[in-house]
Amino acid sequence: MFDTEFTAWEGSKARNWSQDWEHREIIQLAAVKLRFEHDKATIAATFNEVVCPKFNSDLSEYIVQLTGITQKIVDEMGVDFSSAISLFHDFCHKGSLRTFSWGDDMSVLDENCALNNIAVPDFASGFANLQRIAKKLNVSGCDQSSGNLAKFHRLDLQGHQHNALFDVRSTVMAINHWLATGQLSLIHLAQ
Repeated sequence: MFDTEFTAWEGSKARNWSQDWEHREIIQLAAVKLRFEHDKATIAATFNEVVCPKFNSDLSEYIVQLTGITQKIVDEMGVDFSSAISLFHDFCHKGSLRTFSWGDDMSVLDENCALNNIAVPDFASGFANLQRIAKKLNVSGCDQSSGNLAKFHRLDLQGHQHNALFDVRSTVMAINHWLATGQLSLIHLAQ
């Protein structure tokens, strides 16, 4: 399960990042590997990289407030996108693990590969949009953002919404809720 946070400005989402200078450059890429036992997901490993944007290296106040990722964090801890995607690919066992996101984060990875003139790594086991699966099944909260899923289901999770690692953990908690209530099964995740 993975999530991204990317550059944004006041109104950029409504404009669909249509200005010439606007790009959805990843500033955080986070993931967890899940182990399923007895219809319950546990986190087996965690991945979390801060990424330095190439074209808009100065973060907007809007995205800083939204994500809690500051310019100082990016400047001191950020890696280039090429390194981040390579590390993520390695984390996913060179793409052999089926990879899920809540929404269409794969398109953000594709855009960032194109922006950085690098080939999209091979994820042979594919990507799946878990939110799309949840909507087809009409599970409770399927219209929520990933970071709001735990709160929506009254599950205790401390942290900052719109931090990619927090949002992934929130999604995992929702998966466990849906598995426990019978709204989702492992068969749905394997399809």
